[in-house]
Amino acid sequence: MKTLAAILVEQRKPLVLDEVEIPALSYGQVLVKVLVSRICGSQLGEIDGAKGPDKYLPHLLGHEGTGVVLEIGPEVSKVKVGDRVVLHWRPGAGIQARPTLYRLGHKTINAGNITTFQNLAVISENRVTSVPLDTDPEIGALLADTLTTGFGAVIRNAEVTIGESVVVIGVGGIGLGTVLGAKLAGAHPIIAVDVHDHKLAKATEYGATHAINSLQENLADTVQRILGNTADVVLTSQEIRP
Repeated sequence: MKTLAAILVEQRKPLVLDEVEIPALSYGQVLVKVLVSRICGSQLGEIDGAKGPDKYLPHLLGHEGTGVVLEIGPEVSKVKVGDRVVLHWRPGAGIQARPTLYRLGHKTINAGNITTFQNLAVISENRVTSVPLDTDPEIGALLADTLTTGFGAVIRNAEVTIGESVVVIGVGGIGLGTVLGAKLAGAHPIIAVDVHDHKLAKATEYGATHAINSLQENLADTVQRILGNTADVVLTSQEIRP
């Protein structure tokens, strides 16, 4: 069985569309029909060679999306055939399977534990999570990275606790996930910072208690005035641009 896939063959070059041979499922692997895939800055960085030469070329890309489980491999127990699933790069529940290898003629195409720039994908069980069947695939793809990256920064990295003050610099997609995570963690106050008023308004809807347009106010002075001190936690999504 084959699937159409977008392959990174050479850095700083367009992806190549071709049909790759899908391997038989091994321990802990899941075959998924990809409904929606998103792309983020890290994927663009891979294509552009932002971190230097890529030793895994040629390889497939994509680590956030929504799909439907078509087949499960040995010992898979967290999902079943027919499940709608979010496809995510952060490890979740289930088996950490070995990286997937596809074939294109005589060439091996690397794929790692998850790729989504294709119609059908073999993914490690711990990179798929079941969601309700009526979940909008576009929303599912947001849950895969954009929102959960923000949540992870709050819960796993900063380990925000109840009553801590949090400043979120940059409230685009990831930043909004950070604001939501801070709210659920019980942070207070939650200060959203951006250069776009419409983003600040949305952050307020999502749980920010204060909003600062850093083009119009001095950030440090305004935070000091709101808190009477420095913030307990400052998180930036690197999305803030004039």
